[in-house]
Amino acid sequence: MKAIFIFIFISEVLLANSYEIKLYEMLFTKLFEKQKINLFVDKNQKEFKNSKVLKIVNTCKKADLVLLYDINNLKCKNKPIFVTSYIDFISSNAIGAFYWRKGRPQLILNKTMILSYHLHLDKSLLKYVK
Repeated sequence: MKAIFIFIFISEVLLANSYEIKLYEMLFTKLFEKQKINLFVDKNQKEFKNSKVLKIVNTCKKADLVLLYDINNLKCKNKPIFVTSYIDFISSNAIGAFYWRKGRPQLILNKTMILSYHLHLDKSLLKYVK
């Protein structure tokens, strides 16, 4: 019985990671209006290795977008930033955030910052604008 619980737990974690990557792919391609996005990530780069849309780059200079799990790792200037916590979102100039609250996924977008980087705000994303 314990082995079944562990298997279910691991499966849910893997599906959640896969869900997040798919969401990032869909969201970033709509914002940038391109099929390949150069992404600088401060950690968890391995999660993106199977993505056909998001290409992990080693420097901010090569990136179209910066994805930060920790806003304190911000080293890039003049690049759109996407964060993974609500607190980082409200305390920064991020274009958006994806985070979990009470076990539910939350997506929030900053229209002002999106437009300041001349990105495209698709109609399907308007319900996530704060």
